[in-house]
Amino acid sequence: MTMMTKAAPRPLAAPMGRKVLTTLPAALVKVVTQWQTRRRSRIALSHLSDFHLRDIGLDSMIRDQEIGRPFWK
Repeated sequence: MTMMTKAAPRPLAAPMGRKVLTTLPAALVKVVTQWQTRRRSRIALSHLSDFHLRDIGLDSMIRDQEIGRPFWK
């Protein structure tokens, strides 16, 4: 007969520690940076001529859809 040992239960959620508090600002900076990049890219896209859009494989309808999207999407 084998003896089984019971493992200690794990907590359901990690306690708020220094790691969480230091990663939260970094995550926020990352998200805001992504938003700024999307905004700048869409502004640049809105200034492209039909010739340049065709050159990168887009048309004006796709451009209008993309520049109409909110920065968080």
